[in-house]
Amino acid sequence: MLHNFQRQMPGHSSRRALLAQLLMALQLSITIPALAADKTDVVIFKNGDRLTGEVKELGRGKLRFNTDPTGTISIEWEDIAFLSSDQNIQTETMNGSRYFGRVTISDEAGKIVVETSRGPAVLDRDRVVSMDPIDQEGWRDVDIDVSLGYNFTNANSVEQFNVGMSARQRTRTHIMGMNFSSIISDSADSDASQRQTLGFNFSRLRANRWLTSGNLNFDTNDELGINLRTSLGGGGGRIITQSNHSFFVVQGGLKVTRENLIGEPEDKDSLESYVDVQWDWFRYDSPEWDLSTSLEIIPSITEWGRVRAELEAKLKWEIVNELYWQFEVYNSHDNQPQSEGASNNDYGVITALAYEF
Repeated sequence: MLHNFQRQMPGHSSRRALLAQLLMALQLSITIPALAADKTDVVIFKNGDRLTGEVKELGRGKLRFNTDPTGTISIEWEDIAFLSSDQNIQTETMNGSRYFGRVTISDEAGKIVVETSRGPAVLDRDRVVSMDPIDQEGWRDVDIDVSLGYNFTNANSVEQFNVGMSARQRTRTHIMGMNFSSIISDSADSDASQRQTLGFNFSRLRANRWLTSGNLNFDTNDELGINLRTSLGGGGGRIITQSNHSFFVVQGGLKVTRENLIGEPEDKDSLESYVDVQWDWFRYDSPEWDLSTSLEIIPSITEWGRVRAELEAKLKWEIVNELYWQFEVYNSHDNQPQSEGASNNDYGVITALAYEF
Protein backbone atom coordinates (compact mmCIF):
# COMPACT_ATOMS: atom_id res chain seq x y z
CA MET A 1 0.00 0.00 0.00
CA LEU A 2 2.98 2.29 0.46
CA HIS A 3 3.23 2.53 -3.32
CA ASN A 4 0.07 4.70 -3.14
CA PHE A 5 2.19 7.33 -1.45
CA GLN A 6 4.56 7.84 -4.35
CA ARG A 7 4.16 10.92 -6.49
CA GLN A 8 1.73 10.50 -9.37
CA MET A 9 1.62 11.97 -12.85
CA PRO A 10 -1.06 14.64 -13.42
CA GLY A 11 -4.30 14.24 -15.30
CA HIS A 12 -5.69 10.82 -16.20
CA SER A 13 -3.11 8.84 -14.25
CA SER A 14 -4.21 10.62 -11.05
CA ARG A 15 -7.80 9.72 -11.74
CA ARG A 16 -6.90 6.09 -12.43
CA ALA A 17 -4.95 5.95 -9.17
CA LEU A 18 -7.89 7.37 -7.22
CA LEU A 19 -10.30 4.91 -8.85
CA ALA A 20 -7.98 2.04 -7.94
CA GLN A 21 -7.92 3.22 -4.31
CA LEU A 22 -11.71 3.34 -4.19
CA LEU A 23 -12.07 -0.14 -5.69
CA MET A 24 -9.59 -1.49 -3.18
CA ALA A 25 -11.55 0.09 -0.31
CA LEU A 26 -14.81 -1.37 -1.58
CA GLN A 27 -13.24 -4.80 -2.01
CA LEU A 28 -11.98 -4.74 1.58
CA SER A 29 -15.43 -3.80 2.88
CA ILE A 30 -17.07 -6.63 0.97
CA THR A 31 -14.56 -9.35 1.77
CA ILE A 32 -14.37 -8.73 5.54
CA PRO A 33 -16.91 -11.22 6.96
CA ALA A 34 -19.65 -10.14 9.29
CA LEU A 35 -20.29 -12.14 12.43
CA ALA A 36 -23.64 -13.90 12.23
CA ALA A 37 -26.12 -13.88 15.11
CA ASP A 38 -29.60 -15.22 15.59
CA LYS A 39 -32.24 -12.53 15.20
CA THR A 40 -33.88 -13.06 18.60
CA ASP A 41 -33.20 -9.65 20.17
CA VAL A 42 -36.24 -7.55 21.06
CA VAL A 43 -36.79 -3.79 21.08
CA ILE A 44 -39.97 -2.41 22.67
CA PHE A 45 -40.72 1.26 22.00
CA LYS A 46 -42.34 3.74 24.37
CA ASN A 47 -45.60 3.48 22.41
CA GLY A 48 -45.66 -0.33 22.84
CA ASP A 49 -44.50 -1.28 19.32
CA ARG A 50 -42.11 -4.22 19.19
CA LEU A 51 -39.30 -5.28 16.83
CA THR A 52 -37.48 -8.62 16.76
CA GLY A 53 -34.06 -8.77 15.17
CA GLU A 54 -30.38 -8.36 16.04
CA VAL A 55 -28.61 -5.63 18.00
CA LYS A 56 -25.67 -4.43 15.89
CA GLU A 57 -24.40 -1.51 17.94
CA LEU A 58 -25.36 1.41 20.14
CA GLY A 59 -23.36 4.57 19.67
CA ARG A 60 -23.73 8.31 19.14
CA GLY A 61 -27.29 8.22 20.44
CA LYS A 62 -28.61 5.61 18.00
CA LEU A 63 -29.17 1.86 18.21
CA ARG A 64 -28.38 0.04 14.96
CA PHE A 65 -30.83 -2.86 14.75
CA ASN A 66 -31.17 -5.47 12.00
CA THR A 67 -34.43 -7.18 11.03
CA ASP A 68 -35.24 -9.41 8.06
CA PRO A 69 -37.89 -7.07 6.56
CA THR A 70 -36.00 -3.78 7.05
CA GLY A 71 -32.30 -4.66 7.08
CA THR A 72 -30.22 -2.54 9.45
CA ILE A 73 -32.01 0.54 10.72
CA SER A 74 -31.09 3.27 13.21
CA ILE A 75 -33.35 3.86 16.21
CA GLU A 76 -33.05 6.85 18.50
CA TRP A 77 -31.96 5.49 21.86
CA GLU A 78 -34.31 7.69 23.85
CA ASP A 79 -37.34 6.19 22.02
CA ILE A 80 -36.67 2.70 23.44
CA ALA A 81 -38.48 1.57 26.62
CA PHE A 82 -37.22 -2.05 26.89
CA LEU A 83 -34.43 -4.07 25.29
CA SER A 84 -33.35 -7.71 25.43
CA SER A 85 -30.57 -9.62 23.67
CA ASP A 86 -29.19 -13.15 23.87
CA GLN A 87 -25.82 -11.91 22.59
CA ASN A 88 -22.88 -11.17 24.87
CA ILE A 89 -22.84 -7.39 24.84
CA GLN A 90 -20.34 -4.91 26.23
CA THR A 91 -22.38 -2.07 27.72
CA GLU A 92 -20.74 1.19 28.78
CA THR A 93 -22.15 4.12 30.75
CA MET A 94 -21.33 7.82 30.80
CA ASN A 95 -18.86 7.45 33.70
CA GLY A 96 -16.88 4.76 31.87
CA SER A 97 -18.19 1.72 33.76
CA ARG A 98 -18.42 -1.37 31.54
CA TYR A 99 -20.70 -4.40 31.92
CA PHE A 100 -20.53 -7.61 29.91
CA GLY A 101 -23.30 -10.17 29.40
CA ARG A 102 -26.76 -10.79 28.00
CA VAL A 103 -29.40 -8.06 28.22
CA THR A 104 -32.79 -8.98 29.68
CA ILE A 105 -36.14 -7.21 29.85
CA SER A 106 -36.39 -5.01 32.94
CA ASP A 107 -39.38 -4.52 35.19
CA GLU A 108 -39.34 -0.78 34.62
CA ALA A 109 -39.32 1.21 31.39
CA GLY A 110 -36.11 3.08 30.72
CA LYS A 111 -33.92 0.53 32.53
CA ILE A 112 -31.31 -1.77 30.96
CA VAL A 113 -30.51 -5.04 32.75
CA VAL A 114 -27.14 -6.68 31.98
CA GLU A 115 -26.67 -10.24 33.27
CA THR A 116 -23.00 -10.07 34.28
CA SER A 117 -20.91 -12.82 35.87
CA ARG A 118 -21.37 -11.03 39.20
CA GLY A 119 -25.13 -10.84 38.85
CA PRO A 120 -27.62 -8.51 37.16
CA ALA A 121 -26.70 -4.84 36.78
CA VAL A 122 -29.64 -2.45 36.40
CA LEU A 123 -28.67 0.69 34.47
CA ASP A 124 -30.51 3.88 33.57
CA ARG A 125 -31.04 3.89 29.80
CA ASP A 126 -30.12 7.59 29.53
CA ARG A 127 -26.70 6.90 31.08
CA VAL A 128 -25.87 4.07 28.67
CA VAL A 129 -23.75 5.43 25.80
CA SER A 130 -22.50 2.33 23.96
CA MET A 131 -23.38 -1.33 23.42
CA ASP A 132 -21.15 -3.65 21.38
CA PRO A 133 -21.94 -7.33 20.72
CA ILE A 134 -18.79 -9.40 21.38
CA ASP A 135 -18.42 -12.95 20.02
CA GLN A 136 -17.01 -15.94 21.91
CA GLU A 137 -13.49 -15.12 20.72
CA GLY A 138 -13.84 -11.63 22.20
CA TRP A 139 -14.31 -9.64 18.97
CA ARG A 140 -17.11 -7.64 17.39
CA ASP A 141 -18.07 -6.84 13.79
CA VAL A 142 -15.94 -4.42 11.80
CA ASP A 143 -17.52 -1.01 11.17
CA ILE A 144 -16.53 0.42 7.77
CA ASP A 145 -17.20 3.83 6.21
CA VAL A 146 -16.38 4.60 2.57
CA SER A 147 -16.68 8.07 1.02
CA LEU A 148 -16.22 9.44 -2.51
CA GLY A 149 -16.34 13.02 -3.72
CA TYR A 150 -15.72 15.20 -6.78
CA ASN A 151 -15.56 19.00 -7.01
CA PHE A 152 -15.14 21.19 -10.09
CA THR A 153 -14.60 24.96 -10.32
CA ASN A 154 -15.36 26.31 -13.79
CA ALA A 155 -13.63 29.68 -13.35
CA ASN A 156 -10.13 28.16 -13.24
CA SER A 157 -10.95 24.60 -14.39
CA VAL A 158 -9.88 23.07 -11.06
CA GLU A 159 -10.90 19.46 -10.44
CA GLN A 160 -10.66 17.73 -7.08
CA PHE A 161 -11.17 14.03 -6.41
CA ASN A 162 -11.31 12.56 -2.92
CA VAL A 163 -11.79 9.10 -1.51
CA GLY A 164 -11.78 7.97 2.10
CA MET A 165 -12.17 4.83 4.12
CA SER A 166 -12.23 4.08 7.85
CA ALA A 167 -12.56 0.79 9.71
CA ARG A 168 -13.05 0.12 13.42
CA GLN A 169 -13.14 -3.02 15.52
CA ARG A 170 -13.15 -3.54 19.25
CA THR A 171 -12.85 -6.15 21.95
CA ARG A 172 -13.93 -5.83 25.58
CA THR A 173 -10.81 -3.79 26.41
CA HIS A 174 -9.30 -2.63 23.09
CA ILE A 175 -10.31 -0.50 20.10
CA MET A 176 -8.43 -0.81 16.80
CA GLY A 177 -8.93 1.48 13.83
CA MET A 178 -7.68 2.33 10.36
CA ASN A 179 -8.17 5.53 8.36
CA PHE A 180 -7.27 6.29 4.76
CA SER A 181 -7.89 9.44 2.75
CA SER A 182 -6.69 10.64 -0.63
CA ILE A 183 -7.23 14.06 -2.20
CA ILE A 184 -5.97 14.78 -5.72
CA SER A 185 -6.31 18.24 -7.26
CA ASP A 186 -5.74 19.05 -10.91
CA SER A 187 -6.14 22.17 -13.03
CA ALA A 188 -5.39 23.39 -16.52
CA ASP A 189 -2.73 25.82 -15.23
CA SER A 190 -0.72 23.55 -12.92
CA ASP A 191 0.37 19.98 -12.30
CA ALA A 192 -1.74 17.66 -10.19
CA SER A 193 -1.05 17.69 -6.47
CA GLN A 194 -1.95 15.12 -3.88
CA ARG A 195 -2.52 14.77 -0.15
CA GLN A 196 -2.77 11.24 1.24
CA THR A 197 -2.96 9.79 4.73
CA LEU A 198 -2.95 6.22 6.00
CA GLY A 199 -3.21 5.71 9.75
CA PHE A 200 -3.52 2.83 12.19
CA ASN A 201 -4.45 3.38 15.82
CA PHE A 202 -4.85 1.24 18.91
CA SER A 203 -6.43 2.11 22.27
CA ARG A 204 -6.46 0.15 25.52
CA LEU A 205 -9.47 1.11 27.64
CA ARG A 206 -8.69 1.68 31.31
CA ALA A 207 -10.88 2.33 34.35
CA ASN A 208 -12.63 5.67 34.88
CA ARG A 209 -12.42 6.63 31.17
CA TRP A 210 -8.60 6.59 31.04
CA LEU A 211 -6.86 5.00 28.06
CA THR A 212 -3.44 4.23 26.62
CA SER A 213 -2.86 4.37 22.89
CA GLY A 214 -0.48 3.85 19.99
CA ASN A 215 -0.53 5.03 16.38
CA LEU A 216 1.30 4.55 13.09
CA ASN A 217 0.82 7.08 10.29
CA PHE A 218 1.99 7.52 6.70
CA ASP A 219 1.46 10.89 5.00
CA THR A 220 2.30 12.51 1.71
CA ASN A 221 1.59 16.15 0.88
CA ASP A 222 2.86 17.97 -2.21
CA GLU A 223 1.85 21.39 -0.86
CA LEU A 224 4.01 20.94 2.26
CA GLY A 225 6.88 19.33 0.32
CA ILE A 226 6.46 15.87 1.84
CA ASN A 227 7.12 12.79 -0.30
CA LEU A 228 6.50 10.49 2.66
CA ARG A 229 6.26 11.16 6.38
CA THR A 230 6.24 8.10 8.67
CA SER A 231 5.33 8.54 12.35
CA LEU A 232 5.16 6.01 15.18
CA GLY A 233 3.69 7.29 18.43
CA GLY A 234 2.36 6.26 21.80
CA GLY A 235 0.87 7.82 24.88
CA GLY A 236 -2.37 8.07 26.77
CA GLY A 237 -5.28 10.26 27.68
CA ARG A 238 -8.77 10.44 29.05
CA ILE A 239 -12.31 10.58 27.75
CA ILE A 240 -13.43 13.79 29.45
CA THR A 241 -17.13 13.38 28.65
CA GLN A 242 -19.21 10.85 26.74
CA SER A 243 -22.96 10.92 26.33
CA ASN A 244 -25.64 10.26 23.72
CA HIS A 245 -25.12 13.78 22.37
CA SER A 246 -21.38 14.49 22.62
CA PHE A 247 -17.93 12.98 23.03
CA PHE A 248 -14.75 14.75 24.18
CA VAL A 249 -11.31 13.14 24.55
CA VAL A 250 -7.80 14.49 25.13
CA GLN A 251 -4.64 12.47 24.45
CA GLY A 252 -0.92 13.16 24.38
CA GLY A 253 2.43 11.46 24.05
CA LEU A 254 5.59 11.15 21.96
CA LYS A 255 6.24 10.09 18.39
CA VAL A 256 9.30 9.38 16.26
CA THR A 257 9.08 10.74 12.73
CA ARG A 258 10.99 10.20 9.49
CA GLU A 259 10.43 12.60 6.59
CA ASN A 260 11.35 12.03 2.96
CA LEU A 261 11.26 15.55 1.53
CA ILE A 262 10.74 16.76 -2.03
CA GLY A 263 14.08 17.90 -3.45
CA GLU A 264 16.12 16.64 -0.46
CA PRO A 265 18.52 13.68 -0.93
CA GLU A 266 18.38 12.33 2.64
CA ASP A 267 15.58 11.47 5.03
CA LYS A 268 15.20 13.56 8.18
CA ASP A 269 14.51 11.93 11.58
CA SER A 270 13.03 13.74 14.57
CA LEU A 271 11.40 13.23 17.96
CA GLU A 272 8.11 15.01 18.54
CA SER A 273 5.49 15.39 21.24
CA TYR A 274 1.79 15.68 20.52
CA VAL A 275 -1.51 16.71 22.05
CA ASP A 276 -4.68 15.49 20.34
CA VAL A 277 -8.15 16.86 21.13
CA GLN A 278 -11.31 15.32 19.65
CA TRP A 279 -14.83 16.65 20.10
CA ASP A 280 -17.94 15.18 18.51
CA TRP A 281 -21.47 16.53 18.73
CA PHE A 282 -24.49 14.74 17.34
CA ARG A 283 -28.17 15.57 17.28
CA TYR A 284 -30.98 13.41 15.90
CA ASP A 285 -33.93 15.76 16.13
CA SER A 286 -34.81 17.37 12.80
CA PRO A 287 -32.49 18.42 11.25
CA GLU A 288 -30.04 15.66 12.11
CA TRP A 289 -26.43 16.74 12.68
CA ASP A 290 -23.24 14.79 13.26
CA LEU A 291 -20.22 17.07 13.71
CA SER A 292 -16.76 15.61 14.34
CA THR A 293 -13.74 17.82 15.02
CA SER A 294 -10.12 17.05 15.83
CA LEU A 295 -7.04 19.18 16.52
CA GLU A 296 -3.56 17.73 16.90
CA ILE A 297 -0.67 20.01 17.91
CA ILE A 298 2.81 18.54 17.35
CA PRO A 299 5.78 20.46 18.81
CA SER A 300 9.17 19.07 17.78
CA ILE A 301 11.64 18.17 20.51
CA THR A 302 14.76 17.71 18.38
CA GLU A 303 14.00 20.74 16.14
CA TRP A 304 13.24 23.30 18.79
CA GLY A 305 10.72 25.93 17.68
CA ARG A 306 9.10 23.83 14.98
CA VAL A 307 5.38 23.18 15.51
CA ARG A 308 3.05 21.24 13.24
CA ALA A 309 -0.73 21.04 13.53
CA GLU A 310 -3.56 19.07 11.96
CA LEU A 311 -7.13 20.38 12.06
CA GLU A 312 -10.19 18.60 10.68
CA ALA A 313 -13.91 19.33 11.00
CA LYS A 314 -16.47 17.03 9.39
CA LEU A 315 -20.24 17.47 9.15
CA LYS A 316 -22.51 14.57 8.14
CA TRP A 317 -26.20 14.02 7.82
CA GLU A 318 -28.14 11.02 6.59
CA ILE A 319 -29.84 11.15 3.20
CA VAL A 320 -31.28 7.63 3.30
CA ASN A 321 -30.45 4.60 5.44
CA GLU A 322 -26.63 4.39 5.88
CA LEU A 323 -25.99 6.93 3.06
CA TYR A 324 -24.68 10.33 4.14
CA TRP A 325 -23.79 13.70 2.65
CA GLN A 326 -20.46 14.86 4.06
CA PHE A 327 -18.84 18.29 4.29
CA GLU A 328 -15.27 18.56 5.56
CA VAL A 329 -12.76 21.34 6.22
CA TYR A 330 -9.09 20.56 6.85
CA ASN A 331 -5.84 22.42 7.47
CA SER A 332 -2.29 21.07 7.83
CA HIS A 333 0.19 23.60 9.26
CA ASP A 334 3.98 23.62 9.61
CA ASN A 335 5.60 26.80 10.88
CA GLN A 336 9.00 25.58 9.63
CA PRO A 337 8.49 23.53 6.45
CA GLN A 338 11.58 21.44 5.78
CA SER A 339 11.38 21.42 1.97
CA GLU A 340 12.52 24.54 0.11
CA GLY A 341 9.62 26.49 -1.40
CA ALA A 342 6.95 24.52 0.51
CA SER A 343 3.91 26.27 1.95
CA ASN A 344 3.20 26.68 5.66
CA ASN A 345 -0.41 25.56 5.21
CA ASP A 346 -2.36 23.07 3.16
CA TYR A 347 -6.09 23.65 3.58
CA GLY A 348 -9.23 22.80 1.69
CA VAL A 349 -12.91 21.95 1.64
CA ILE A 350 -14.32 18.53 0.69
CA THR A 351 -17.86 17.47 -0.17
CA ALA A 352 -18.59 13.78 -0.59
CA LEU A 353 -21.10 10.97 -0.30
CA ALA A 354 -20.35 8.44 2.46
CA TYR A 355 -21.75 4.99 3.11
CA GLU A 356 -21.56 2.95 6.32
CA PHE A 357 -21.15 -0.83 6.15
